Amino acid sequence: MVIDTLKKTWPLFLGMSFLMLGNGLQGTLVSWRATYEGFTPSMIGWIMTAYYIGFLGGSILTPMLIKGVGHIRVFAALASLASAAILVQILLITPASWLLMRLLIGFCFAGTYVIVEGWLNAGSDNKSRGQILSIYMLVSYGGLAAGQFLLKVADPAKYELFLLASILLSFALVPVLISKSQAPEEIDNENMGIRKLARIAPAGVASIFVSSIAQGSMFGMGAVYGVNAGMDIHEIALLMSVFIGVGALFHWPLGWLSDQIDRRLVVVGASCISVLLCSYLLQIDKEHTWFFLLYGLLGGMILPIYSIGVAHTNDRLKPEQMTSASGTIVLLYGIGATLGPISIGYILKIYGNPSYFIYLGVINIITAIIVLYYIFQREAVPDEEQSDYQIMPESPTAVAMDAVAQEAEETMGLDEDKE
Repeated sequence: MVIDTLKKTWPLFLGMSFLMLGNGLQGTLVSWRATYEGFTPSMIGWIMTAYYIGFLGGSILTPMLIKGVGHIRVFAALASLASAAILVQILLITPASWLLMRLLIGFCFAGTYVIVEGWLNAGSDNKSRGQILSIYMLVSYGGLAAGQFLLKVADPAKYELFLLASILLSFALVPVLISKSQAPEEIDNENMGIRKLARIAPAGVASIFVSSIAQGSMFGMGAVYGVNAGMDIHEIALLMSVFIGVGALFHWPLGWLSDQIDRRLVVVGASCISVLLCSYLLQIDKEHTWFFLLYGLLGGMILPIYSIGVAHTNDRLKPEQMTSASGTIVLLYGIGATLGPISIGYILKIYGNPSYFIYLGVINIITAIIVLYYIFQREAVPDEEQSDYQIMPESPTAVAMDAVAQEAEETMGLDEDKE
């Protein structure tokens, strides 16, 4: 079934690869160029945070837009707006204009994720949905990582890379718009509040929220750290690509381990290893090969914590609660990812570049302490009640995809029992 689904949805994956190439390029490019233009670290933090604020808005408003004019028109409009917003950043190089454009880009990318992921959901069944989601995340992370190397094709101090990012987003329109895959049906979701979700799965909520602060900091301000450390554009591209690439690869071993033992122990272990890596990275020469390898390992520890936190949260939810909880999970990620670049921007301004790893180390210490506390407060989920781990993205539709699938499978199982 997976092969049949891929035959129908390959245009969506191709379009998504162009989107993520453009997203990976423009995100790091804006961060580097803002530093080059003399923007303060705190202002860069606000500019990078604007993406996540727009992302939240796009996640909420896109379904309403789809109901009004349909999936194809909304996708075309959002991709075109994002492409234009990137070009505006060439024309108006000011903090205020870049903040507004990043806000718009975040809004547009969230909307395109909702549309593409909804199409993939409609084109797969309960048995293939998890594998399709895993392939989707491979394409997404692969595009983000590859986009970093595009920084090398031209001088980032000029305008060519902005044009390239805009062109990639325009290319993404073509395969998606000609796809024959059926558009998804609309599903009304009831939102579960943060307090209620925290009462049900406090360790999962803590893992999701605190890890999103670390992720937002590294995605948004990693290039700023590299510039301040004296790295050239090639080294910054390598720094960001190993962070994303190794982070994507480590989802599998850590996810597999979390299926075998208490997921909370995996979160604590990954957080503690992250603290050790941060302490080593503070001492190593930034031009040494080991620095880039350890930075990649840091991404390998930090990025999977979100997915493990989501899996642990779903372990403690009833099937009928999973879909409504997905909206709250996305909200938690958005808030945390918004706080990350802002807070680390001010810290870098006040305490200097070494505070980057100190900040990340403190974040992971907090994660480990909170989750360890709840390990002693609550029993682990029994193995027979624990769902299979899957890589989880940070957009609402794909988070809901797994929840809907599990809910449907549980319902089918109940029906079979009745027969």
